[in-house]
Amino acid sequence: MHCLRLCLTAVCLSCLLPGCSPELVEVVSETDEKQYQLAKGYQAQGRVEEALSAFLRVIDARRDAPESHFEAGYIYLQEMKDPISAIYHFKRYIQLKPDSNQLMQVEQLVETAEKEFARQLPARPYEGQLDRIDLMELLKGLKQENESLKREWVAAQQRVRQLEGMLGGARRASSTSASAAVPQPAVPRVEPAAPVARAAPDPATVPRSYTVQSGDSLSSISRKFYGTPSRWIDIYQANRDRMSSENALRVGQDLRIP
Repeated sequence: MHCLRLCLTAVCLSCLLPGCSPELVEVVSETDEKQYQLAKGYQAQGRVEEALSAFLRVIDARRDAPESHFEAGYIYLQEMKDPISAIYHFKRYIQLKPDSNQLMQVEQLVETAEKEFARQLPARPYEGQLDRIDLMELLKGLKQENESLKREWVAAQQRVRQLEGMLGGARRASSTSASAAVPQPAVPRVEPAAPVARAAPDPATVPRSYTVQSGDSLSSISRKFYGTPSRWIDIYQANRDRMSSENALRVGQDLRIP
């Protein structure tokens, strides 16, 4: 019980602390998920769209699905020729698995998707120079988010080392007290590291829907409600049942604002 309390206090860092047993919690890994295995089977058979749908179902069902994000991003980039969706899934992979051995490969795939996105710009019927500026701001915002995720990871690693030191000291003090027949001292509760604060509007002030006006684009709507054009993918994902593509906006159309 004492070991279990220490593991819970350290925010499930049992894999890092030798005194706690990782067998306390059994979790089905992402790659053992039935839908993930089904998706890999579809890939092997060349059934790309079915494989993508299965990977997306894994993502919807799990909060941590880095491998499915990677596979979905690769399909969007190589098969669907949709670099924006590919960038989104590659970024989610980096966020969920920043210590991956494939990190450099995924970052290169992000750069490839950005280049493909830029290459497609002249062939798309954008309404004017304002839309082009919004798109460039989107790319800049994605790069800034990537740098922010890296800084958060470094801060999290430092916090983990601090927690290990505090828990190690508490364990040594507990062992010494037990050998001297003195009651064990209470281990101080250590709160998990708070995530780096991001500037965001009060959710209560963001309307649940928005009516498209003349001259609107997803990136301009994102900037209007979130202060950055890079949230356009969230709006698009929330309205996939109403939009055939990210450019399929109609004046008077009602959009969900997540």
